[in-house]
Amino acid sequence: MTEKAKVDDQSGVDRGLIAMFLRMSPEERLRANDNAFLTILELKDAYRRKKANERKPK
Repeated sequence: MTEKAKVDDQSGVDRGLIAMFLRMSPEERLRANDNAFLTILELKDAYRRKKANERKPK
């Protein structure tokens, strides 16, 4: 492995993920972004509801 390749490997960049997104059309990239955003919102909401339920007296 060359020194440059070692540096790239340590950077934490997922070249496979970059290649996957570059193969997508702009519309597909936007759709993937929207799906990720909606997933994050759902997770945040679920976490918030869980925390609120934990605070309720039993």
